[in-house]
Amino acid sequence: MAKRIRKMLEEEKTALRNMRRETKEEIEQLEKDKKITEDDKFNGLEQLQKLLDDYSKKVEETAAAKEKEILER
Repeated sequence: MAKRIRKMLEEEKTALRNMRRETKEEIEQLEKDKKITEDDKFNGLEQLQKLLDDYSKKVEETAAAKEKEILER
């Protein structure tokens, strides 16, 4: 079970990286199309990274707590 949790954690991290890549590409395309400014692009990318970091931390904490719970049983 603990190994499965680690595998799920890695899958979630991969999904997060894919979402970050796709969103980054969309933000960069908006700037290319002149729909947002360069400053907006950098602010968007910064917010994206902060959001990703927060979510990633929560996922890791949840996985660690579940793994600990399983190993204690």
